[in-house]
Amino acid sequence: MKINPSEIRSAQFIDTYFPIVDGVVQTVHNYAELMNRSSYACVVTPKPLKKEYDDSDLIYEVYRTALIGLPVAEYGMPAPRIDRKVRDWLADRDLQIFHAHSPFFEGTFASSYAKKLGVPCVATFHSKYYDDVVHITGSKVIAKIVTKKIVKFFNSVDSVWACSHGTADTLRSYGYAGDIFVMDNGTTFKTPDNPEELKKKAAHTFGIPEDKHILLFVGHQIWHKNIKLILDTFKMLCDHSDDYRLLIVGDGYDEKEVLKYAENLHFPEGSLRFLGKIMDRDLLSGVYLNADLFFFPSVYDNSPLVVREAASLGVPSLLTEGSNSAEAVEKNISGFVAKENKVAMYGEILRVFHTDGLLQKVGEGAKKYVAKPWEEIVPMVQDKYAQIIEKYAFEHHFDHQSK
Repeated sequence: MKINPSEIRSAQFIDTYFPIVDGVVQTVHNYAELMNRSSYACVVTPKPLKKEYDDSDLIYEVYRTALIGLPVAEYGMPAPRIDRKVRDWLADRDLQIFHAHSPFFEGTFASSYAKKLGVPCVATFHSKYYDDVVHITGSKVIAKIVTKKIVKFFNSVDSVWACSHGTADTLRSYGYAGDIFVMDNGTTFKTPDNPEELKKKAAHTFGIPEDKHILLFVGHQIWHKNIKLILDTFKMLCDHSDDYRLLIVGDGYDEKEVLKYAENLHFPEGSLRFLGKIMDRDLLSGVYLNADLFFFPSVYDNSPLVVREAASLGVPSLLTEGSNSAEAVEKNISGFVAKENKVAMYGEILRVFHTDGLLQKVGEGAKKYVAKPWEEIVPMVQDKYAQIIEKYAFEHHFDHQSK
């Protein structure tokens, strides 16, 4: 059975979705949107916890499964297995493959129901779940129990993917011993037709000076993204010179503590700006365009989309040496890396800004080698889907004959 990749009908399963926005949500959205242009793709995800979200602006179908609200959980507990309609809804859509982007509620449902429908199920390992559980519960024992369940889930699907080689190594460290296929993430950001206009608008909106070295962080304000290291490094820069400014974009559950920590460092007035969450993509593009260096030393992230967003606009990143995030760059060619301490980061920033032409050269390299558009990634996803479907059909044909 030969499959046309561009005509494959797929369903994407994820435990959180719009209005929540993170890297996994963006991945699923771009998969579904681009696949739906040539065939059919849908998203299966829980209802929002706090208020309804209008999915009608999306060009693909979204099925919102049941959600059980919990007083101690920010997002509630997805409950697709108690949803009486989702099975019939999926069965009516003549789907050829399921893709789970979470090893928990929607993912385990996708794996089990795919078997009943006789279609393969792919699962992507996106996040360092052990670290997440330790952060939330403070218990390594609970984290180990959860990772065992995660390994059991990935052993139940037909193809296991990861978004980077480092991410694949993380899954193996949990105890998974099977094959892992690495599929890169992409970016929707492209060089705009009016970069100077967007740059000036953002500079005016947020008071970004033209005569300073601008460092930028975009992401959730949570400690395990190494925000303390960012602030400590920037404090050293400020003590050295008044030539530097730091912009922090995003919000998060550690936001108040981050602000308090920053206040205690007593930065010079106007040197550090918290810009909050920016939903306007043009305005965010303008902020990127004002930046000289994207400062993202997180060792928690696996294949951060923000690094690719910055690269697409010619802004190189400074990353932690040996981290999964740094896998995407080559030092002094498409990005910068330094050891995970403030002295090393400080020294690298000084080197970057005091080496003539280096920022521009590496910015161009980042744009060329790091910024892969989703339009390039999704056809690769569909090609892999075709291989998986063909292999599944072949194996199950012989299984059926042998019985």
